[in-house]
Amino acid sequence: MNFEESLKSKIVEIPRGDSLYPKAWESLTDAPERLYAVGDVSLLKRKKFVVIGSRRTPANAMKLGETIAKELSTRYAIVTGAADGGDTAAIVGGLKNGVICLLAGGFSAIPQANVSLLERVANEGLLLSLHPYETPVRSFSYEYRNKFMAALGEGVLVLGAGEKSGALITAKYAQDFAKKIFALPYPPNAAAGAGCNALIKKGGYLTESATDVFTAFGEDVAEQKTKIELSADEEKLYNALQENGEGHVNELSASTGIPVFKLRAVLSALEIKGLIVALGGNRYSVV
Repeated sequence: MNFEESLKSKIVEIPRGDSLYPKAWESLTDAPERLYAVGDVSLLKRKKFVVIGSRRTPANAMKLGETIAKELSTRYAIVTGAADGGDTAAIVGGLKNGVICLLAGGFSAIPQANVSLLERVANEGLLLSLHPYETPVRSFSYEYRNKFMAALGEGVLVLGAGEKSGALITAKYAQDFAKKIFALPYPPNAAAGAGCNALIKKGGYLTESATDVFTAFGEDVAEQKTKIELSADEEKLYNALQENGEGHVNELSASTGIPVFKLRAVLSALEIKGLIVALGGNRYSVV
């Protein structure tokens, strides 16, 4: 029995009007009469925040997105899709505290590229579909799904989007629903982030951390995490990165006095602790 078939006996149907049926959908004329869920349905009662990104979201943006989703999940259930790329970063980041994956088709049409991760969602989070089990994914399925995803969250964060990315459709619906829109900033002419930069130019919130989201909603942004213990070299390097925002390995070695051969191990330790992220080209940035 494959994963899709194993879900059949676990599906919970949630009819329109049920206390678990999202209130944000009840006023939509094309809302489905029932939902199909596998996993922790109590997540539907939490406040929700949408985190999405295209399949071509760069590795550094995915790493940052994972960190942001993890912090956001302490206050919101993270809502995302089921594809690889930006959706995957949102799933990994939000899984511990609560993630909802909204599928484009029925449970028989689970994206094969992400089966192992979606199996974890079924066990630790919530898989949700707007369609009966056998419903295939059609050309219009994604836009329909994206509309309901946008309506479900308090806001939408786009981790990566090209000029014509499907993630922008979600953002457009979010705007129609008067939701706040957030996007990671990208360098000029970065094709993978052209859509994100366009959202920011049109009034979206430039987002570099979960604090940017919390601040936009007027929420308390007091540090909740316990202080992370750092070695002397780790603290020196982290302070240097905080001061400049980002830096090249050679620049960091010169400013901290830590030899390059030793610096790489310190950088790896800070990455593991979730304090910095690799940008590529031997450059690093604080998260």
